[in-house]
Amino acid sequence: MKPTLAIFLLLVSVCLSASHIAFGSIRMEPVFMILGQSAAAMAIDANSPVQQIDYPKLKQRLLADHQILTWDAPPLAPEPSAALREEQQGICQ
Repeated sequence: MKPTLAIFLLLVSVCLSASHIAFGSIRMEPVFMILGQSAAAMAIDANSPVQQIDYPKLKQRLLADHQILTWDAPPLAPEPSAALREEQQGICQ
């Protein structure tokens, strides 16, 4: 294998943006496999290096496959009201 060809085969699926909480789940091997497979499949279909895939098309394909790319859910616990915070401060003093 030519050294220059090896560069085009390199795919680093762990280089992604996530919160520290989400990364706890993302770091699992099946998730890494899916990340790499999605990009690699598009590169094979386009007959191009994986580094040159069209991200908007990849995003569209992932969303069509029901992949969650962003998480816009509300916080798990609501912020305490001002009255509750004052009450808690009075108990703690």
